[in-house]
Amino acid sequence: MSGMSGPIRLLLVVDSLDLGGAERHVAGLAAALRGRGCRVVVACSTRGALAASLEREGVPVVSMTRRLVKRRFSHAFALGVRRLLRREGVELVHAHVYASAAASAAATFGLGVPLVVTEHTEASWQGRRAREITRWYCRRARHVIAVSTPIRRRLIGRDGVSPEKISVIPTALPEVEPPGVDPGAVAPDGRLVGVVARLQPEKGVATFLRAVARIAPLAPDVRFLVVGDGPLREELAGLAGRLGLRGRVSFLGYRPDAREIIRRLDVLVVPSFTEGAPLVVLEAMASGVPVVASAVGGIPDQIRHGREGLLVPTGDSAALGEALLSLLRDPESACRMGAAGRRRAASAFGHDRMVRRIEYVYRTILAGRRGLAALPAGPGEERPPVGGLRSPS
Repeated sequence: MSGMSGPIRLLLVVDSLDLGGAERHVAGLAAALRGRGCRVVVACSTRGALAASLEREGVPVVSMTRRLVKRRFSHAFALGVRRLLRREGVELVHAHVYASAAASAAATFGLGVPLVVTEHTEASWQGRRAREITRWYCRRARHVIAVSTPIRRRLIGRDGVSPEKISVIPTALPEVEPPGVDPGAVAPDGRLVGVVARLQPEKGVATFLRAVARIAPLAPDVRFLVVGDGPLREELAGLAGRLGLRGRVSFLGYRPDAREIIRRLDVLVVPSFTEGAPLVVLEAMASGVPVVASAVGGIPDQIRHGREGLLVPTGDSAALGEALLSLLRDPESACRMGAAGRRRAASAFGHDRMVRRIEYVYRTILAGRRGLAALPAGPGEERPPVGGLRSPS
């Protein structure tokens, strides 16, 4: 067994390798761990856009089912994971997202292989049965990683997880990305404000459109972008038309070059109703783009109001519009916040820092240690807000 030294044989499990935040987190973590000498295999129910790039990094990707398993327990997924961890001689399983955590908890049962689970969301979608399963796999796990302090509070208060069993390790920008694409002319000349999100109810894009309708006459040089696709696209395009925003708002759909588009924005807006620790916020921060966002989930861990951006109440289009207009009218403040965001992204949310902390969790478990003693932050590193965290910095 590897313990505190030597290569670790790891199985990372995630629902798919599509271009979602948790999926990108897993892909970046897997590639970085391999670079640190670990033997890593990624298991998923179905493949996705990130699978090929991850395999090019030398990380095997194994799909278990013909259809995506999401927000449900799948016996086939669990059996596939169990067969794989036996075949590969896996020492530790690290599962991400509900369906993968449930499958991994079942797959490791009776085998003596320790399980680590990362919780990426506040799980507001869960009903009674899903909450029962979440509590079960958290009991089965040796350790639970929360990507934000609100998720830690949910794990303790709703799911009954002992605080000593939880580490808060914020997400960071992954190194594995889809191939870059020249974004071309995403909009006419002028300033750009955009949302980058999957078009589903919890992302709050309708709130963004209502805020835009309030301020568009006061900012005639600004163009507004909605980057992403999803089940609400037609409904949101219809709402934009009813609000008189045709010609001011462009729906770009899914873009593999979304990160490049973010770099071109003057302001990124994140109007979500629920979030974990969204990578899109870190992408904007790393690019020096100020953020106007809902004060929800892990976003206040990332953005400090008035310093790297502005935070507003969830679902409040008037407050969102006022915050956005204040940055558009004061480009010096916007530039100052963007620069502060870039510094904070590098100091508090560096990818290597995140990987080292997660690897420390693995090695502590494999060495048979109970507690996770704190390690000092590296030179120039800022500690993120993590409450009573006892895991490494």
